[in-house]
Amino acid sequence: MPTPGRKGLALADRASRLRLGLTALVALALDLATKHLAWHFLGPPIEPLGRGIPHDLVPGWLMLVTSCNPGMVFGLNPAEDLHLGPVAGRVLTVLLTLVTTAIIFYVFARSGRGRKWTHLWCGLVLAGAAGNLVDRIAYGYVRDFLQVTKEATVAGWTFAWPYVFNLADVYLVIGVVAIAAVYLFRGEEGLAPAPPRKSQER
Repeated sequence: MPTPGRKGLALADRASRLRLGLTALVALALDLATKHLAWHFLGPPIEPLGRGIPHDLVPGWLMLVTSCNPGMVFGLNPAEDLHLGPVAGRVLTVLLTLVTTAIIFYVFARSGRGRKWTHLWCGLVLAGAAGNLVDRIAYGYVRDFLQVTKEATVAGWTFAWPYVFNLADVYLVIGVVAIAAVYLFRGEEGLAPAPPRKSQER
């Protein structure tokens, strides 16, 4: 049985664990399914271009194009920056993914059972980490297929999104930013068990 000090925590609450697990599983399934469909219908990247044939999804805003990413989210590749070989690079990215997963489990375990949105954000991060980890283990790279094509001009400078990404990357960014915002604006209070509601009875 959970101790009194843990009763209000998500880790000791079945509904909270279910919320985390379902979010992670559904998001992971969607990520892997979209990667498979992209490779099946769009075809793998064409060498030596490193990308597949582009297809407009939302003209002027978003296109579909397959690409292999040997690094991490949005093309980041610490293994290449450190001049590691392919095997050592894969090991490093797997270790970093596992560290990220452990941190998210810690955040979830420390959160209160009433912090439902925090549980959803944690589930998204877990799904994103797992989705890209599956690719790294199975293929040695991450399958990407989405690219923002909209450009913005500010003070004479034109900015364009250079990376091809996938749903797992989106999960990671949304989840990490949301969790960071909780810490930044609400501190530990944003994760602690919510105070009990006052009874409506008099």
